Amino acid sequence: MATESTKTKQSGTEKSLADDPADEAVSEPADQLVTEPADPQDTAYDERDPDAPGTAPGRPGDWKGGAFAVVSAGLGLASLTGTAFSDMLRERKALIEQINSGAQGGGGSAADQVNAVYGAPWHAAAVVNGISAVLALVVGGLVLATLSGRPGARGWVKSVALGGVVLGLLGLVVAGGMYFDLLAAQPEVPSSPGG
Repeated sequence: MATESTKTKQSGTEKSLADDPADEAVSEPADQLVTEPADPQDTAYDERDPDAPGTAPGRPGDWKGGAFAVVSAGLGLASLTGTAFSDMLRERKALIEQINSGAQGGGGSAADQVNAVYGAPWHAAAVVNGISAVLALVVGGLVLATLSGRPGARGWVKSVALGGVVLGLLGLVVAGGMYFDLLAAQPEVPSSPGG
C-alpha cells in the first residue's frame, strides 16, 4: 500500500508541474530532453586562430619569434639614435687622432686638426650605427622569413619584425650618409688670404 500512495503522490506532482507552462522543461526527465547535435565547426579549433588553445602563449615558436622581433626593432632604433658604445668609440677615435696629430709636432695642418676632432669620430659613429642597422635588417628579415609560411603566427610579431626591418633600412641610409659626408659635409678650413 505504501507503494500505491507513493505512486499517487508522484503522479499528482507530475500533473501539477505539467499544468504550469513555465515549469514544463523542468518536469521532463533528462533522458527525454531533445538536444541539437553540436556543430563541429563551433567546437573545433581553427589552427589559424591565434586564440586557439594550440597557439596559446608559451609555445616555443611564439616567444622566440617575438623576442627576435623586439631585438630587431631595438637594433633598428639604436642604428638611428646611436648607442653608448658608438659614443664611446667616437670619443676614443677623437682622442687617438688628437694624440697622433700632437705627436707629429706642431699639431699638424688645420685640415688635419679638423679631421681629428670632427671627421674620424663622425665616421666611427657611422660605422657602429651601420653595423647596428645591418643586424636589425638581418634579424628582422629572418623573423619575417620564418613566420611568413606559418599561418598561426601572431600578428604583432610580424609587425614588430617589419618595424625592425624598416628602422634598420633607415638606419643604414643614415649611417651611409654620415660615413660619406652626404648629410653634413666635414668642416673646411678657409684658405689664408695671403696664400
